[in-house]
Amino acid sequence: MSSPFIRNILKLLSAIDLIVISFVMLIAFFLQFYLHELPCPLCLLQRLGLIAIGFGFLLNLHYRPRPSHYMLSLLAAVFTSFIALRQICLHIVPGSGSYGDALFGMHLYTWVFIACVFAIIYISVTLSFRSQYTHLLSSEHIEEPKSRWQKTLTHLTFFMFFGIALANVISTFMECGTQECPDNPISYVIKF
Repeated sequence: MSSPFIRNILKLLSAIDLIVISFVMLIAFFLQFYLHELPCPLCLLQRLGLIAIGFGFLLNLHYRPRPSHYMLSLLAAVFTSFIALRQICLHIVPGSGSYGDALFGMHLYTWVFIACVFAIIYISVTLSFRSQYTHLLSSEHIEEPKSRWQKTLTHLTFFMFFGIALANVISTFMECGTQECPDNPISYVIKF
């Protein structure tokens, strides 16, 4: 297989990854606004970690795939998995309760941990496709023109992901304001 073909496949996979991360964030917003479950500080850090994972994929989608883009996503996935694991450990002790309602039998922080483990494995495997980096090894940096579907896909996923990240910043500001977020938030600090 030629390297442009593999790069196109991996760009498509990066777009799909961004869509999946955006979908997970939308589920978190559904729980926050529809079921009125305000995110705790650890939940907010997990959301930030998901955005950082998605940012690496966004860089791959907009520019050519690079190991540094994958490493950003990989480090963010490791960071986010540790935060989710910490929250799991806080609530694993009998009688300690849990935070939020369960979704398909597990809490959202457990789902985030599972997703991060899959992301670590997926990124590690995807990182190993050397033929996607042939443009980095050659002395000529000729930029391939993007096809119409690549431009459309890049723009759509960028605006969707950017909108969700911006909504997360706004909702966090409404929940915490300019002060430290409470451990167990019960209401928004800033109300309309």
